[in-house]
Amino acid sequence: MDIFGNVKLVDLSLWITLEQKAWLEMMVKKGKIAVPPGGTLPEGSVISIFLRTMLWNSEEQRQTLDGLPEEAIAELRGHTGLVEITAQVSEDQKAWLDKMAATSKASPAPGDTVISMFTRVLLENAMEQQQALERADPWADDDEM
Repeated sequence: MDIFGNVKLVDLSLWITLEQKAWLEMMVKKGKIAVPPGGTLPEGSVISIFLRTMLWNSEEQRQTLDGLPEEAIAELRGHTGLVEITAQVSEDQKAWLDKMAATSKASPAPGDTVISMFTRVLLENAMEQQQALERADPWADDDEM
């Protein structure tokens, strides 16, 4: 972090499902993943902020892929049709992800990465939580925008 409180960011290439990419884009479009007050940001930046928040939470909770059952790991390895996105994460998050990946017992499918597998788990959890919130709110209007 510099003296002005800016966090140094690095690009991170991730492989996620088409459904997850569409969900992220829809959440931005509907304003469910909001732009910080006082400005506008390109869609990719808003998604990066959301991913950084998810990663921060997972780091705080000491989550890893190794806590998942073998069936869940096998399902992650079986994903096909993955799409690449680029997100900006903090240097500290990238270091944590690299360490988590290096010590993980999970082995990714060819062309995939442990970090991408972990991100897909986080996104799947976020999607499930959002769906639960929408089911619990009878007044939610999906056609807001």
